[in-house]
Amino acid sequence: MPDPRLLRTQRICRERARRERDVTIGRIVGDIGRQARHDMERAGAAAEAWTAAMPADLVAETWLEQAGGAQIVVGVPSSAVAFAVDRALRLGALADIRLRMKSPGLRVRTRVGRSPAQDPDPPQR
Repeated sequence: MPDPRLLRTQRICRERARRERDVTIGRIVGDIGRQARHDMERAGAAAEAWTAAMPADLVAETWLEQAGGAQIVVGVPSSAVAFAVDRALRLGALADIRLRMKSPGLRVRTRVGRSPAQDPDPPQR
């Protein structure tokens, strides 16, 4: 039979030992943060290119919905604005955006809908 004092000392040593930190979720959180930063940078570059290449009146009426490496989706309030955006893109704005984003195969799509800045339920009077 082992000495009870020795067993007690071993138990105390185990309890007082430094525990390893559980970092299993840390890597996942770090990956999510890196992806968010990458998406933010891509959206920022797309917004800057859009603002610089398009006429100011169209920039004021449009909003960026998605920005990826191969495609930008731009929201427009009406089909008339979508037509004006398409015309501006064909007159050279698309080439300028592609050059600014360093993406020669970039596509720009328009989607007719409501601006996210608009209140979904306007107050009733």
